[in-house]
Amino acid sequence: MHYCRTLREWIRRYGSGRLVYIDESGFEAVQTCLYAWAERGKKVYGERTGKRGKCENLVTARRKGKKDLIVPMIFSSCLNADGFEGGFECYLLPSLSEPSVLIMDNAPIHRQSKIKALAEAVSQTVLFLPKYSPDLNDIEHDFSALKQARMYAESGT
Repeated sequence: MHYCRTLREWIRRYGSGRLVYIDESGFEAVQTCLYAWAERGKKVYGERTGKRGKCENLVTARRKGKKDLIVPMIFSSCLNADGFEGGFECYLLPSLSEPSVLIMDNAPIHRQSKIKALAEAVSQTVLFLPKYSPDLNDIEHDFSALKQARMYAESGT
C-alpha cells in the first residue's frame, strides 16, 4: 500500500512528532442521543425529527502525540473547497513552525492539487489517506469525543 510505505519512510526520517492530522466535522445545533436502553422485546420511544438542522463546521488539526488542537476554525455556513483552502493557507500553514507531513482524507473539498501546491510552497508535505479509511486519521477520535461530550452536556452550556 503506497500510503503506508510513504508514511513509514517519513516517520523513519523525521519521527512521528511531525505528523499533523487535519479534518473537518459538522456539529448540528440540536444534538440528540441516538441510543437508548430498553428491556428485551420492549420498544423505545423518543422524539427526533429526522430533518437536518443548522450545522456548524469545525476545521482543525492536531499533531501526533499532542492533545492541543491547532488553529480550530468554525464555519457557520456550508464548508466548501474555497473556504477550506482559505483557512488552510491563511491560518494552518503559518502556524506550523517546522516541516511536517499533513495527513487528511480524500473529501471533495480537499482539492489535492491545490492543497499540495499551497503546502509545498511553504516546505510542508501532504499525504492523503486512502478512500474510506477514517480510522487512519487520529483527529476523528477527537471529533467523536467532542460530539459525545456535547451530547451529554447540560443544556445551556
